[in-house]
Amino acid sequence: MFLDGVAPYALEPAAKTTFLLEQLHALLEHHRTQCPPYANVVDDWHQHGVGEAGTLEAYPFLPVTVFKEYDLRSTAEAGMRLESSATTSGVAAKIFVDKATRKRQTISATKVLSDFIGAQKRPYIVFDLEATVRGTASLGARGAAILSLAHHASRFYFVGHEVEGQLRLDPQALHGALAEIGSQAFVAYGFTYILYQMHQQLREYGLAPFSVHPETVFLHSGGWKRLTDMAVDKASFNRTIAGVWGISPQHVIDFYGAVEQIGMPYPDCAAGRKHVPYWAEIIVRQPDALAPAAVGETGLLQLLNCLPWSAPNHSVLTEDLGVIELLDGCQCGRRGKAFRFQGRAPRAELRGCSDVARR
Repeated sequence: MFLDGVAPYALEPAAKTTFLLEQLHALLEHHRTQCPPYANVVDDWHQHGVGEAGTLEAYPFLPVTVFKEYDLRSTAEAGMRLESSATTSGVAAKIFVDKATRKRQTISATKVLSDFIGAQKRPYIVFDLEATVRGTASLGARGAAILSLAHHASRFYFVGHEVEGQLRLDPQALHGALAEIGSQAFVAYGFTYILYQMHQQLREYGLAPFSVHPETVFLHSGGWKRLTDMAVDKASFNRTIAGVWGISPQHVIDFYGAVEQIGMPYPDCAAGRKHVPYWAEIIVRQPDALAPAAVGETGLLQLLNCLPWSAPNHSVLTEDLGVIELLDGCQCGRRGKAFRFQGRAPRAELRGCSDVARR
């Protein structure tokens, strides 16, 4: 499903839409055949003639809450179970991933992230616990995000530990990692709030600042609510992290992603926008009527991609807010839609698709 020799953001919009419709139609038929509850939803869409046939905006979607209520799968393979953080309802979404899907997800994440940080392998410092990625049958959102960078890692260094049940920076582990890495450029990742918290601890311990290779890159995702409550915005966050290491704030990169669509990170470009590769699409929908929103209008994010083979999570309506800023032509040079993530919808708990269990 990946096009040979085509960069993730190289297709012009019309060619991308043609490619996506073909791929998504094949996925719809696969999941419709293999997952009867999903077939119920698709049949209802077709029965009521929702939208205009043959457009991405009319493509069926499932609210993410459905994956909290039902175990939906299109394969008999046990595979791995991904679990979202249980926020509003206290119930985690469950996404089943087989080997074929996992391979696609790995290729996808590697292609996207390589477009932003390069394809070379580097030492990888993880501001978290090693136990976060040690799940055998299931994996949480933090673990999945950490592993999305695995193919960029020449070696892993985990620099978090638990102290009285609290996740904290392990100064000894960080010192050992930096001593081994030496003057090499490295890549680092942390869940947004955890990364910020551990950098505060760095200053408490008197370990900062550092001077590292200028091509070192820090990536982070999720967890903005606590920082927003602390009046820490993205610009000040980037300056804080970059200042500790003596790198450019542009080398501190936020990426958006959802456990319901692992393998699809959306990093910020130099202009502060997030871009959509040719095997995926973002549609912003008005929160009330769920009609497609206009460019510049805030709404709920619908995420589509061609990766999931083991469960019908290829088109989901999230509880996240965003806005399309450009349909094409970002100054960073990447083609297609450019959007900004704007946080969680207030008291988000979308309901719907009761027909999943109708038959």
